[in-house]
Amino acid sequence: MKKLLIFILLAVGAYFAYEYLLKDKTVLEIKADKSISTEHSMDIDAPALSPSKFASVQGTVKNVSDKTVTNIVLKYKLNAQPVEAQIGQLEPGETKKFSTQSVRMTHVEVTFFLENMSYE
Repeated sequence: MKKLLIFILLAVGAYFAYEYLLKDKTVLEIKADKSISTEHSMDIDAPALSPSKFASVQGTVKNVSDKTVTNIVLKYKLNAQPVEAQIGQLEPGETKKFSTQSVRMTHVEVTFFLENMSYE
């Protein structure tokens, strides 16, 4: 019985050591979605052209840590093209909106994913 109790205490101690000392803590919470815009080109002397469509990634980033985070760079792949958003500084608990540069859409379906995130 004594060995079982020691084993349980060691298991609980190992869990808390992992959870609070070794496990990577979440610093930034990112919510992003694609944004599609249409640009019409009109000229009275030219024939009508089909509208151009552009896409970008927009969203919010929240600092969920207890320290100030600076120089945040979010790198996305948007239809296989690299785009990025930069945020200067986020205080603890602060949320800011971000937007990447736009890229011309070559096909109807838009795909994106977060390729890399860096901060100091």
